[in-house]
Amino acid sequence: MSHTSDSHTIKEPSPESLAKGYEVSDWSMRPVFILTIACVSLLPLAIVVIFIMLGATKGQLGDVSHNLAPPELAQLPPSPRLEQNPNVDGTRIMREATEQIENYGWVNQRTGVAHIPIERAKELLLEQGIAPFATTQPEGGTRP
Repeated sequence: MSHTSDSHTIKEPSPESLAKGYEVSDWSMRPVFILTIACVSLLPLAIVVIFIMLGATKGQLGDVSHNLAPPELAQLPPSPRLEQNPNVDGTRIMREATEQIENYGWVNQRTGVAHIPIERAKELLLEQGIAPFATTQPEGGTRP
């Protein structure tokens, strides 16, 4: 494999390439390198400018002049609202539900409705069974 001096010389584009409108030269890499170096060198400058701006504004970049009322006077929306702390609220809800299914208590004392522990309810269900469903038609309507 021999190399001649002709293999490294720049050749003129063929008349066919010129006639068909082909690109006849390579793109110069110098502008690409200059743009890359400029972008990389401007990044630290941008970071410095951001820190200077944060220091000048003392970290408060938001405009709070649009608030209608101070937070202590703001009216809460009607219930149900979003949980402020789901972990604390979820723990409270689970504790209350566990207390209800594990203890005796009143649902409505005036009407005599109470709740019993779930284990006791299971025992009573096994002992007594479930009453059959009503076989009569409800008043003023027909059964589906």
